[in-house]
Amino acid sequence: MSSEKNLQADKTITKNISSPFRWRKYFFLIPLFSLLLLHSCKEPDAIGLDVLPDADGLHLQFSDSATILSKTVREDSLRTDEISTHLLGSIWDPVFGKHEASVYAQLALEGIPNFGIYTQADSLVLSLLYTGYYGDTSYSQAISVYRITENMYYDSAYYSNKTFSYDPNPLGTAGIAPKPFTPVVVGSDTVSARVRIKLNVTLADSIMALNGQSQLSSNAAWIDYFKGIYIKSDPVSSGTQGNMSYLNFVGSKMIIYFHDTANAVKSYSFSLASTRISHFDHDYAGTDVQQQLNDSNAIDTLSYVQAMAGVKTKISFPFLKHFLDSGSIVLNKAELELTPDASSITNYAPPSQLFLLAIREDGTSYFPADYFELSGYYGGSYNATTNKYKFNMGRQLQRLLDGRDENFGFYIVPSGSSIQANRVILGRQEKIGDQTYKLKLNLYYTKLPR
Repeated sequence: MSSEKNLQADKTITKNISSPFRWRKYFFLIPLFSLLLLHSCKEPDAIGLDVLPDADGLHLQFSDSATILSKTVREDSLRTDEISTHLLGSIWDPVFGKHEASVYAQLALEGIPNFGIYTQADSLVLSLLYTGYYGDTSYSQAISVYRITENMYYDSAYYSNKTFSYDPNPLGTAGIAPKPFTPVVVGSDTVSARVRIKLNVTLADSIMALNGQSQLSSNAAWIDYFKGIYIKSDPVSSGTQGNMSYLNFVGSKMIIYFHDTANAVKSYSFSLASTRISHFDHDYAGTDVQQQLNDSNAIDTLSYVQAMAGVKTKISFPFLKHFLDSGSIVLNKAELELTPDASSITNYAPPSQLFLLAIREDGTSYFPADYFELSGYYGGSYNATTNKYKFNMGRQLQRLLDGRDENFGFYIVPSGSSIQANRVILGRQEKIGDQTYKLKLNLYYTKLPR
């Protein structure tokens, strides 16, 4: 249905514009409503929300024809320093394009090292713990490690578009096909799944040669000498899905292995739990997403939501207040229903949870009133059985109708956008081919006497 048709449908619901505050004249009705709705509503401004009383008794109305306009927009950069999971890899998506995730990280001393008389290492290994993955794990990516030449600071805020200078000569490179659930044998031990990248042993030798010197006397002195590492993958080729490894840097290390005169194996570890930043790059060239981003007037089309500070969907209800045309109303339930394009999620799993954020006049966003209700009320979880996301937004829409909040629209974004790589294509209000990927607002409301 076009926007014009939806507008007419909205206008036929009621007539004669009334103030959104007119319902307060009928405050004497609240005790009656409260008797019916007591088991679920406790706030005076939330009368009837999420309760569907007898339609004849309270003149319950229903509408699912409210006009919803949608537009794909770029996400702002995200803060990514010292987050719980860091992404590493490169992925190609036929709709979203090419995307890369890399990591800058300091190496912290785990106690003052004492290499004694030993100045030669057996090996130097970067060991990164898995927490999960996204994409095709059968694809092997070239992962390279570089030495950072610029200072990073633990007490600074860093965002996903931040870069640091580094020496272009790699310390080590390895072809990695992620195995996030396969234990690894290290020497005589079997340890949890991890990426292990061998680095240039001459770096280990140079570190051991500093034994007893000021560079190894404190963590501050060490970081001033060795500022950290940059870990990145080569970009995948178009047509190759690629993958993202999800990594826990708190338990990750760079390890020097050496042996003593009795040939006993020794090791010293540097922790990666210190300053660390995820960096994301996106290339939408030639994609459907790029067409949306380039057309500032594009509305009511397929919409796109992507993690990693990629893109988000902005939706708006431009004619919402026409529900007040014949008098004030109280929303009993308002449910936003989002349906992904089912054909697009086979190889690219959708986010398990989306957030619906209200927008301020300056473009910043905030959680709507419904978010702060009891656990599970707000919604936003993906239901694989129904292929839907659903949000309860009755409290926030009531605030818009009452004029307590301004109506600048809403953003749809992934939960955990800085620590996952998922994306989803959301349907519009119109039928698409033989499928209906409906973007729909289900409203149940009660008309108040005039």
